[in-house]
Amino acid sequence: MDKFDFILSPKAVKDLDGFSNRICTKITNAMSVLKENPFPRGKLIKKIKGTKTDYYRLRNDKYRVFYMVEGNEVVILRVLDKKDAKRFIQTLS
Repeated sequence: MDKFDFILSPKAVKDLDGFSNRICTKITNAMSVLKENPFPRGKLIKKIKGTKTDYYRLRNDKYRVFYMVEGNEVVILRVLDKKDAKRFIQTLS
């Protein structure tokens, strides 16, 4: 099976810079699952409904990683706190 590469959007980099090192480590460890399979089974990954493009959300504790898959690349769009996630989903529609 192919491995997927990560691309962090400028906003995702800025989001991660706003978190403490401990939280960044926790989030990046959770994101490492996406390198093997960006569509794993289970409750952690959810497809965002109501959008023209296929966007996905990875849940990690109270943080959400929003991403899309383009070919062999996983593009990380944003990394947000749970309370900011709903507002971001509304901008995707």
